[in-house]
Amino acid sequence: MLCYEEAPSHLNFIEPLSQCDYDLLAEVATSDDLNSILTMLLVDETLSDSLKNDAKNQLKANQLN
Repeated sequence: MLCYEEAPSHLNFIEPLSQCDYDLLAEVATSDDLNSILTMLLVDETLSDSLKNDAKNQLKANQLN
């Protein structure tokens, strides 16, 4: 059984399914382009409204900091 790390707390609305997903989330969490990545999620028509709302809330929280 594989043991995965926890997703970065500010991106916990994204549920990683594999170690590769965790690695990608860790890289995204520390990226200087995090706000751009979150913005791209907002315009992705394939994502659920719930995920888009979570991305929008995180983007707002990032802008306040």
